[in-house]
Amino acid sequence: MRNSVSTYIFLWILLTINMGSACVKNDDGSLPDSYPIADGTFIQDYLVAQWDDTRWQKELGYLKEAGMHYIVFAPTLNTGNDGINRIIYPGNLPGTRVKYQVDLVENCLRNAKKAGFKVFLGLNFNEKWWQRASWDSEWLYGEMELGNQLADDLTRRYKNRYEDTMYGWYWVWEVDNLNHQTTERQNTLIQALNINIDHLDKITPDMPFMLCPFVNYRIGNSQDNRDMWQYVFSGTHFREGDIFAPQDCVGAGGLELGMVDKWFSDMKEAVKSKPGLLFWSDAETFDQRFWTSATLDRFVEQMETVKPYVSNIISFAYSHYYSPFQTTKGFHETYLEYVKTGTLPMNAIPEPVENLIAYANSEGKLNLSWKEPKNKKNLAGYYIFKDNQLIGNLQYKNEDQYITGFQDKSSEVKVKCQYEVCSYTCSGITSTKESVVWE
Repeated sequence: MRNSVSTYIFLWILLTINMGSACVKNDDGSLPDSYPIADGTFIQDYLVAQWDDTRWQKELGYLKEAGMHYIVFAPTLNTGNDGINRIIYPGNLPGTRVKYQVDLVENCLRNAKKAGFKVFLGLNFNEKWWQRASWDSEWLYGEMELGNQLADDLTRRYKNRYEDTMYGWYWVWEVDNLNHQTTERQNTLIQALNINIDHLDKITPDMPFMLCPFVNYRIGNSQDNRDMWQYVFSGTHFREGDIFAPQDCVGAGGLELGMVDKWFSDMKEAVKSKPGLLFWSDAETFDQRFWTSATLDRFVEQMETVKPYVSNIISFAYSHYYSPFQTTKGFHETYLEYVKTGTLPMNAIPEPVENLIAYANSEGKLNLSWKEPKNKKNLAGYYIFKDNQLIGNLQYKNEDQYITGFQDKSSEVKVKCQYEVCSYTCSGITSTKESVVWE
């Protein structure tokens, strides 16, 4: 009996640890005082188009050991700039073309069920959305009706077989704080959301509805954004358990990291005006300046910043930027250390590059060349500076890759300048800089 009790306690402790801090909430819906971890990731169709079940299970295995439970698979229908509606499963919707020879929705749901993940399926999206001046409310309402037809088709095909796995709906349309400032446009947004929410409530009342808007501090302030959403929430038919999950906008540059606290604090006030609406964060794992993976110190700080306000955190997108299949395995291995301990390993300073030289090529552009460090363990890549300004970020995709050079495409051979290169780890620790002067 004593051994049985001891075994039970041991297993209970392991279960508690593996569940992760993202699964436990305070009374106000925020994450507890323990450290935050990401609870899910977006996955887009192009990434998985060639995946078989073995590849799916390997990826989901990485996500599971990182403490995740959710996948956002979106969109399932995309209307390109050519006006063609392309779907990623063999559906029967009029006016659509099947994009792939395999059923990506089936593949996702089948493998998610096997691995124990819950899936938000994204509805439709039209690239014309980004051309705000070229469409009106009636066009948008028509797109919402198309989304309802899509939801009907997806529900008929998959819900009975994947009842618990097909967990929620993702509204793919990314709302910003520029194009919805007037009451007229906010009313259009309210009506568009309700067209989808009301229909989805009829066909799948148990499936939460999630949207992920974004902001840019250059075109508005956090109070106006709060007021906009509070007005929108006053008219929308969000139900208890639906999810408002703003992008934290750090990767895309819409917010600087130091601004995130204020913006999420104000959005929390808006969410409080809608009883039952959940407040999550969509943490960006990339650096759009160079389309590289964000170092993990930044990613962790993003999550720590929003932790007082949100009840969960998903990522855009772990599978695209931290998976060992997409980049050096050091990102995933280092993040696992954080998941297990709550602390990023920050004590290993990387070796600097050696033999940095600058030379002009036949086209008159300046090139840099260097010798890599001998020890590349957990090395993410190299930062390149010109006259103290960051102009490049080269990252490893795997440990066998060699990165020993960079071309400054904006350079002028006749202009004196100083270049510096440093190596950096997945945790964001940098080496000393090696420098060279061109004159």
